[in-house]
Amino acid sequence: MKGININLINPYIRVAMRSVFKLGTQINRRTIFDYELIYVEKGSFLLNFNGKDYICREGQFVLLRPGIPHSFNCCFEELSQPHIHFDLIYSDLSPEIPVSFKDADKFTSKERSFLQNDLFEDYPKAPFVIFKNPKKVLKLFFEIIDSFNGVTNLQNKALLTQLVGMLISENFSHCFSNRAVLLQNRKFDVFEQIKDFIDAGQANSMSLTDFENQFSYDKYYLERQFKNRYNVGLITYRNQHRMDKACKMLQNNSVSAVSEKLGFSSIYAFSRAFKNKYGLSPTEYKNKNSI
Repeated sequence: MKGININLINPYIRVAMRSVFKLGTQINRRTIFDYELIYVEKGSFLLNFNGKDYICREGQFVLLRPGIPHSFNCCFEELSQPHIHFDLIYSDLSPEIPVSFKDADKFTSKERSFLQNDLFEDYPKAPFVIFKNPKKVLKLFFEIIDSFNGVTNLQNKALLTQLVGMLISENFSHCFSNRAVLLQNRKFDVFEQIKDFIDAGQANSMSLTDFENQFSYDKYYLERQFKNRYNVGLITYRNQHRMDKACKMLQNNSVSAVSEKLGFSSIYAFSRAFKNKYGLSPTEYKNKNSI
């Protein structure tokens, strides 16, 4: 691909709001005209994206893209999912384009003209994006939502530009022409994405099957190639990261709070895994390392 000139990026906010779905809420299959960035603030939901099911969990960022059909099913629990609909490139049509709740085969001719090109079309069709500094992203994300009153102004446009900059540089940088020469032979590095995903604490309780569903690659291929890249198996790396995180968290949190935050099925499972790793129970470790 030629790449896209990054200087053309000129984001426009269509909708920025907090929303809560009750258990059982569904959004039928639809195709949106623009991009929608969702933060799963609380709860989880089932997303069918481009014909494949994904479980979207608390703490994850979901990016829906123009022209890719999807549907929601809030079938697990109540869901809090603040979100932003936006254009990456402003046009004279931008203020006229609504949020779509139709599938593409039901679009009128005018609605078909609203459908934007997906600038990330060469990127694998998976709905998740990750950030190296999620706290910074969330600060920008909620500042946009809280400052938006139905009209894009310079303040929230500047905030969205920062957010889009991180979205692109950390997830889609190979799509853009000002890095095309450097990256023209680079394929999407799913293993770097997975490592960042784990390091960001978003994979604490994920199995190989979960990784397969999240990243759209065969789980045995992911395990084998991750080990070839980093000299440690995928699940082993996840476990090591989780135990390292547990040691830090025990300094300021109770054993039960650490167990819950790191996604263990029970405090007993956490204590057993911790003792197998360090030879001490979490309580013994906490007492030994307390000031």
